[in-house]
Amino acid sequence: MTEEVQKTELKLEDLTMLANIVDLAVTRGAFKGAEAETVGRTFNRLVAIIKTLAPPAEDAAEGEEGEE
Repeated sequence: MTEEVQKTELKLEDLTMLANIVDLAVTRGAFKGAEAETVGRTFNRLVAIIKTLAPPAEDAAEGEEGEE
């Protein structure tokens, strides 16, 4: 019997949602003070990845202006 292997992928929207979840958890005090450095460092790395993958905001703004 052959098992199908499902392709797993993370999209930019998934990473953005993860960053939002971490931000919300921090706001609600879900982490202990001793964990703050690790959480913050990981959050900053996640945001850096999102910025690298996201299309430049300038291009998106130019596209919207052309539609008017």
